[in-house]
Amino acid sequence: MIKYPVFLTSCCVLALMCAVACSREEYDISRGIDKEITLFTDEVSLPVGDFGPLTPRALLSKSGMGDTLNSFVKEDEDGYLVVESQGSCYSNPVLLVSFFLPDQTKPVDLPVDAYSGNLGSTASSLGMLGFSLSPQIFSFYAGNPLTEEIAVSGKVTLSSQPEDGNPEETLISRSFSHAKVGAGVPDGVIFREEYSGDKAMYGCRIENLVLHLPASILGKDPLGGMGSFSLSYSYKSYLSLSRDFPEGLQFDISDLNIPLAQFRVKEARISTDVSSEIPVTLEVGKVEVLVKTTGEDGNESIVPSEEVSVTPGLTVASGSSGSPTVSPLEIVIRAREATIPDISGLRLSFSVKAPTGSGDKRLGMNQTVFFNNIRATVSGGITIQNL
Repeated sequence: MIKYPVFLTSCCVLALMCAVACSREEYDISRGIDKEITLFTDEVSLPVGDFGPLTPRALLSKSGMGDTLNSFVKEDEDGYLVVESQGSCYSNPVLLVSFFLPDQTKPVDLPVDAYSGNLGSTASSLGMLGFSLSPQIFSFYAGNPLTEEIAVSGKVTLSSQPEDGNPEETLISRSFSHAKVGAGVPDGVIFREEYSGDKAMYGCRIENLVLHLPASILGKDPLGGMGSFSLSYSYKSYLSLSRDFPEGLQFDISDLNIPLAQFRVKEARISTDVSSEIPVTLEVGKVEVLVKTTGEDGNESIVPSEEVSVTPGLTVASGSSGSPTVSPLEIVIRAREATIPDISGLRLSFSVKAPTGSGDKRLGMNQTVFFNNIRATVSGGITIQNL
């Protein structure tokens, strides 16, 4: 009989026990091992993308002010908000004018009745909303149907609207003499003045008007006397914000889709560079994080999250059309408990401040605000589970 050493026998027994244990399905070699791992313990930045353009039209539509402004103003061909009015001061057919001339064979100076009227009461209505009219442009035109040049002389006086017992104030008073109007010109500019003061043009008086006509005007009308001499005016003013806008404006940055819930993030920063052409200062007063929820009917909706607190930090400096300013934005988001949920968007509430300093302050519906290079930055690491 062969005798094995005692220690060898013991080794065989242990090996057999190990083989039996390893064959059992319920044995888990990973039992007791932590399967979570924390990465980027310093900082990690997740690129999100860009958002824009946001325009004054979009902001005003959300505030309800868009419909109100439509009652007073409109957009010009360049998209600027303007107040406009036109009026006819004089119009008479060549045939009627020639009928009353004592001698049609000689040049004649024809006196015209003075015109007096108002450019409209829009200024006071817009002033209540915090807008000013600047610059204001007044133009005076003459129409010449003849095949020969004519001239016009006269005086234009523009005044402010009497308010609160204060009398009107003369803003512009200007005389012109023998201003020429070319042959066949329907609306030759006789007088044009731009005013950028703090008063709104209201009263309009055009007097001492004289048409300097050539001889034989009836024979110089291609329409056989049916053409008309005319005098008219136009008024145009651009809008700017003269004081802080009385109502806060709110809008959403949607479709961000920042997946933070799965990474057990406690704090994150959302940052971007805001490029603005709008000639006002925008201050963020409140920011809400938007998340997706599923209702009892199974439909999804986007609602503000109550699971986080948000600290905004943003003032967007005023710019102008074609010359945007760039301001940094940073929003700090902290989980109240557990972790920050997946972020679907942001809801920003702005207060609008009147612009300061020099530069073009005209408001245009095509001016833009862009949120460039939006990114989410997480400090302290992100935790990944179930590796």
